[in-house]
Amino acid sequence: MTEKEFERKSVVSESDYAALLQELNNDFVCKDVFQINYYYDTTDFALFRSDETLRIRQIGNNLNLQYKHNKRHIDNMRISDEYSEKMDELPKSIAINGVETYNVGFMVTQRANFDLGNGIVSLDKNYYLGVVDYEIEVEGENGFDVPEILREVDFQPDSIGKYSRYMEKLLGQGASYEVRK
Repeated sequence: MTEKEFERKSVVSESDYAALLQELNNDFVCKDVFQINYYYDTTDFALFRSDETLRIRQIGNNLNLQYKHNKRHIDNMRISDEYSEKMDELPKSIAINGVETYNVGFMVTQRANFDLGNGIVSLDKNYYLGVVDYEIEVEGENGFDVPEILREVDFQPDSIGKYSRYMEKLLGQGASYEVRK
């Protein structure tokens, strides 16, 4: 199934993350989620270079393949087509659009979701490649307006996603790719 995704996101400081987490917890119900994103790409990182993301997201025992493509940016909002499908197991490789992809690593995320009625604000603490970073994601129909509460912290949407940050770190380490069979 393919759906449109409208999101704004920004990496924030640990202190802004903590302050916003406390403030949102005072006003809204929090749903905590622990997830692992397993990223897949070709041996020459063609998906990354094409601004596409192929991952399997694990939450509990559930695995969900997600393919984000046709990404476009309007102001500070990213709009993309997201194909999603349940998986029974974590594969070593995935064929997408006739191209074979392989697991290139993973990112662990502690997520706090807050439903603000017209959209979801997610506060993420991400762990990958020896890095810990903090991110705010705002998702809603047609990219609803940024809630006033986010204007109190340094939330400046830039749409740089988790996979882009992961790959920039991986490639910045001088990584060469080895197919994991």
